[in-house]
Amino acid sequence: MRILLVTQAFPPYNTSGAVRVGKLASFLVGAGHDVRVLTARPLPYPQTLPLSISEDAITWTRSADPLVLLQTLRRSPRTNSPARASATATPGLAHRLSTMAAPLAIPEPQVGWYPSAVAAGRELLRNWHPDAVYASALPFTAHIVAASLARRAGVPWVAEFRDHFAGNPYSNLPAWRAPIDRWLERRVVASAAACVTVSEPMAETLRSRHGKPAIAVLNGYDETVPEDEPEPSASDPRMLRIVYTGLIYPGRRDPSALFAAIGSLGALAERVQVTFYGQDLRGVIEAAERCRVGAHVTVCNAIPYRQSLDVQRRADVLLLLLWNDPREAGVFTGKLFEYVGAARPILAVGADRGVAADLIRSRELGVALADPGQIAAALRRWIAEKERIGMVASPPASARIGLSRQEQFERVDALLRNVVDGKAGDAALAAPRADPAAVEGVRR
Repeated sequence: MRILLVTQAFPPYNTSGAVRVGKLASFLVGAGHDVRVLTARPLPYPQTLPLSISEDAITWTRSADPLVLLQTLRRSPRTNSPARASATATPGLAHRLSTMAAPLAIPEPQVGWYPSAVAAGRELLRNWHPDAVYASALPFTAHIVAASLARRAGVPWVAEFRDHFAGNPYSNLPAWRAPIDRWLERRVVASAAACVTVSEPMAETLRSRHGKPAIAVLNGYDETVPEDEPEPSASDPRMLRIVYTGLIYPGRRDPSALFAAIGSLGALAERVQVTFYGQDLRGVIEAAERCRVGAHVTVCNAIPYRQSLDVQRRADVLLLLLWNDPREAGVFTGKLFEYVGAARPILAVGADRGVAADLIRSRELGVALADPGQIAAALRRWIAEKERIGMVASPPASARIGLSRQEQFERVDALLRNVVDGKAGDAALAAPRADPAAVEGVRR
């Protein structure tokens, strides 16, 4: 098949969406498809992801986001220490201007990408004709671009929602935007042949909202990363090293419960060290200091994707932050599956219910806890285990069955084949099962 993949974020820009879409493009090329990518640059992310397909197959278009400059100003360092700057940058005038302008950008600030993306897409269609268009969002502008190009080419298109657009629980937009977003999403997705998303609860929401076939395709972990056993701590076998890689959402996904747990350990707290790596870690240092555990917390700047995978694999425990809110119960974070591939136990903090917490428990990948007392108990067990055997034991190898990107992306391949054949309604029957807890041979 000839597949046009529309996405604003794509490697080398290092963001979770670009990781997923880059890996999907590589999979589809490996499956024998002729894939072309329509994407944008520049973007406000580190350029540290390796290109996953030939650059000749990528059409780069101008990204016109009027808020990128404001975001850059908002993140400007206020100190000579880069780690400290990323952890403590305080919102100022740029942040207030960004907040005021965002509601007026419909569907989002990235809508400025639409004219150049459509123009470049139409030029591409002059010499190359796809069998299907696949758009990955957010930003939702990718879906608007895909709908336009698919209509022009007379081919079906598939709408992938890595996150919800309408009703996104992380949206800070005013209430008056909600009906506009719902209307716009219905209007655009009405022409899609099917939807893809990242969890079964989100797929069910899309089915009921749009009356379209929708399948869940988990982010999955990368099987191409070597699966050697992680090395025990070479510096101090008594020290429990906890690692977090990613962003912080203060008041939503934040590490306060972990810091409170460390603070309750007494003298045992000296044997816990938590290291954060990320592009925007505002509030981490302050939260640690409020719990009087600042000496046990280190904040570092973002690191390249491959390096972050290596750091994860060498940790004793990997920290996953969840939001204890019913609206996030059906959300898997992409970080969770990176951690699965790292083969280190996961400490999920913030919520003990929802698809992510259930997966961690059912697969024996670690623990998912919200109560600082229970988190402290888990830390004591891991400290004792490391002191006893020199390292914290890995989850069972069976925990990863069915969760690789290869296994998950086979569902996209099946869906696209059915869409092109006019059988989108049969896609869920043709694709492999998505329920991560229902894979044969995995303990529930």
